[in-house]
Parts: sequence; C-alpha cells; structure tokens
Amino acid sequence: MPPNFSTYFSFADFNGGMRASFDQFRAELSQFNGPAVVYLCSVMNSVVTDWQGHYRAEAHEELVRNSFAPQFAERIIAEGRNPENPRSVYHRRQLLFVSKQAILVCPEVGGKDPLVPPHSGEMGRVLLMANDLLPKGLTRAGPTVLTPDQMINVMSEFIPVGEASGTFKAINKIVRSRLMVDRFFPKAGTEIRKLFEERTGVALDEYFALCLATLCRYSDLDLKKYQADPGTFVLSEGWYRTTPVSPAVLASFLAEISATAEDFTKSISQRKDATSDFTCFRSKPIFRENQGYFLIDSLCLAEKGESGVFWSVNEALPKEERLRFHQDWGLAFEAYVNWLIAESSDESLNHIYPNPEFSDTGDEVCDALLVCRDSLLFIESKGVTFTADAKYGTDPAKLRDEIETKLVQNRESGKGIGQLAARIAEVFDRKRPRAIQGLDTSKINKVFPVLVTRDDIGAALVINAYLVSRFRDLFNRKSVSVTVTPPHVLSAQDLEMICGYLREASLADLLDERYRNDKGMLSSFWLVDNPIIDRIGGRECKPFADATHAYFGSVANTLFPSGEARA
Repeated sequence: MPPNFSTYFSFADFNGGMRASFDQFRAELSQFNGPAVVYLCSVMNSVVTDWQGHYRAEAHEELVRNSFAPQFAERIIAEGRNPENPRSVYHRRQLLFVSKQAILVCPEVGGKDPLVPPHSGEMGRVLLMANDLLPKGLTRAGPTVLTPDQMINVMSEFIPVGEASGTFKAINKIVRSRLMVDRFFPKAGTEIRKLFEERTGVALDEYFALCLATLCRYSDLDLKKYQADPGTFVLSEGWYRTTPVSPAVLASFLAEISATAEDFTKSISQRKDATSDFTCFRSKPIFRENQGYFLIDSLCLAEKGESGVFWSVNEALPKEERLRFHQDWGLAFEAYVNWLIAESSDESLNHIYPNPEFSDTGDEVCDALLVCRDSLLFIESKGVTFTADAKYGTDPAKLRDEIETKLVQNRESGKGIGQLAARIAEVFDRKRPRAIQGLDTSKINKVFPVLVTRDDIGAALVINAYLVSRFRDLFNRKSVSVTVTPPHVLSAQDLEMICGYLREASLADLLDERYRNDKGMLSSFWLVDNPIIDRIGGRECKPFADATHAYFGSVANTLFPSGEARA
C-alpha cells in the first residue's frame, strides 16, 4: 500500500500556534528528577508499542487521560481514532529524545517526580513541547520530482525519523547476526568468538542468549500488567540467577549493555548529537540505577545484539586488521542472502546462481544471479554499516559521501550500484558480450539490478530513487541488448519478508509490481501496493522462521539446560 504517515500533536496545537523553544523545553524539563524521567519514558515506550513495534491504541489513550485535562484528552483521543489522519501524542522518537535531554539537564537527586500527580500532567506538557522540537520539514509541500541534492536532504531527515519510528523487527536483527556468525563467517566465527569474549568477558552464545532473554522479559508487558505490578519493569541480577551463567559473566554482560546516568552524560557530552541521534541508547540500551536495571528501548537492545558483536570485535582488532574483518563481515552477509534466497525459492520460479564467474577470466560477475524465466536479476549484497554521523547528523553531505563510497563507487572501483552497472553492461554488451560459466543468457529479455543492504538504510524512503539517479549516470542503456529496469534497493528485513513468497511468485514479478505502482521509486518495497502479495496473502519465510525457532531452542539450552525456563 502507499505510504501512510501518522502525525502527532505538539505544544503549538494547544498554545495558539506558538511553538515551544528549546530553552523553554529544557527549563521545564530540568525541574524533574532525571532518572525518574528516563524511567517514565521507558515505561511509556514499552507499553505504547510492543517489542515488535505494534502500536497499542488503548494504552496510548489511557496515558493521555492520565496526562491531560479532560477537554484536551478527549480532543486528542478523538483525533487519534480518525482513520483518515490519526494523530497521537506519545511515540518512540519523542520518548527517546526526552530521555536523552533529561540525562543532560535534570538532577540525578531531587527534583519533581513525574509519576506523582500533579507532576504527571506537567510532564505531559513537556512531552508536547518535545514534539515541537522534532524536525517536521517533510510535512511541507515540495516538488514531486527531486534533484539528487534534494533527495539527500530529504533522506537526511527521513532516515532518523524512519529508524526512530521502530518499524524494524527486533528478533530479525538478532537472528540474522547469529546466522551470519555461526553459519557464514570464515571458520564458523571462531576468531570472532574469541575476540568478543576477550573484550567483553562474555562468551558469544551466552551474550546472544542473555540479550534475547532480556527482550523476552519485556515481550508481553502491557499497561495493565505494569499497573498491576510496576516492579515487573525493573530487573535485578537476581532475575538471571536461575541460569547457569556465572555471576562474573552476568556482571560483564550487564556492564556491556547498561549505563548509569553519569555514564550516559559522559557519552552524550562527547558527541555533538543531532535531535534523532540515539547512539547512546543503541550502545547501552539498559539504564542502571543502584542495583536495579530497566530497559530503555527494545529495538535498541535488539540492535545491540546485532551490531554490538561487530563493533566489539572491530574495536578489539588492531587497525591494520580491521579492513579484513569488514571484508569477512560483508562476505558473511553475502552468503547469508544467497542461502536465504536459495532455501526459500521454487527453482522453477527463482533459480539462483551464487557467486557466478565469467567464462573468460574466472572473475566474479556479482554476488548472485537469479533466473526468473526470461528475466535475470543481478544481486549485490552489502554488509556495510553506516556511521551515526552520516545517518543521524546535521550535515547531509556526510550522508551523501557515505552512500557514494559504500553503495555507489569509490576511487578504485564500483561499489554496489556502480558494480551492477558495469557487470550488466559487460554481460549484455551489443558488440562483445561476456559469457557466464554455466548460464545461457541468450533467452534473457529483461535484467533487474538488485542491491540488498544489511543496514536498515536500504528501506529508507528516497534511497532507491537516489540510487536510480546514480545508476542512470553510470549506465548506458543503448549499449546493451536487453531491457534493464531501474535498480531495486532492499534492506535485509525487506528480503527476509519477501522470501516468504518465492515458492509462489518470481522475485522479478514482485519487483515489477513494486515499480509499476511507484515509478519514481521514492518509497520502499513494503510501502507500495503489490497485487501479487495481496492475492497470495500472508506468508512467512520458512528458512528464517526455522532459524528463529532453532535460535530460541539454543537460548533455552544455554540458559535453562534442565528445561525449566522461568516466566
């Protein structure tokens, strides 16, 4: 379906159109106790949406009633129920923003308790002010056709908004990372495991298991359960004691994923963070106060379970060895993508050729070729990680430079889009086409360039349109003998969901429908109407589902070898 963005109320809606200033917001926020504000925002974050990002309207409405005078609450609730243009007050991006600001400006001891009336109402006012301060430039009318520079500017705002909205599945991130390390990394990830344990004090299997166990601890928490027993939101080391994990390892794990208010203050102060840069919580998704711990954000914990492995190993390596590690990480992601497609597909619809080679030199053509009857998909998989400065910073030029270097081309050669353009031109050159070992291309009529990214940036709005424009700069359509579509950009999660359909439909047909309903390629795959998917109905990717089931089993074996898991 087409993109449908919900909007939110701000302070200006109840203040005669006058927006709150940053100084006004911080002045009112600073009256509250900092850890208590972070706690309140974390609870709200957990009950308004579940750990997989599903919105809970009833919880939002009850929080609104508890925060605002009746006349204001009823207006907010009524507009929230408007199916044409639903509006809310509380959302993930706002709550993380307020938590970060509270760490910076609120006292650690003393100050108002935002959980105690009438201060809860005052806190509702502060949260409305925060909505005034979150960038909303994309709601203004603009041109329907964007220049590349305009696309970069739009992305620099949309990427943090999209990622902060929590649309990515937490479990996918952890399972994907586990599969890459266990199945597809050189030597089954032996070196990674050794380096990770040396740096963190936690064996990798225990780390993955404890991350998932902590996520599951909050998976069924809703507002009613919290109200019945607020103590369920706070963790202690004792909660983990029924597992065979040693106290020393548990202490190391908690040190790796948690931080105190003082720790957060130091890390935030060292970075000139933009409004939606929540790197501090991605690095430490658990707040630690005295002997208690609570989850700030479930998706941040999932990202820690995914990217924490990469960054811990990266930092443990000497600088001269990091390039090789990055290359191996990319190869593991490439192998993962090829495995996922192969295991998901009916070969009569989607026949994959992993790592195909040219007949003349033996050089690799691309990461994979996929034959869909008379169509051929050239697939490049990129396991690169984009920096926080590029994705969440205030300088769009940094984002453009990283996209160019990591997804288009660098000084030495094509990368991603540049690579696809060059290889398609060689294989289907009108004058001197290059043959591919084991594949007859004489019956191919249409070619699809496909780029898959491990980083969530592949699902960002406008990224596909920008890479289409760059592909056109690099590719001469008149030089080839086949029809070449614009490139299609998918995130890893996009592909994991698409693979559920590859036993009943070809990927070429699915991409054709996506393009037919979004000629400008401004949206992402799952935000565009697709009649084939509508006709087939809901499907899950069986190999990924099986891997997830196996992962839960391995967690149970690691943490509860006796078979008695605790609730």
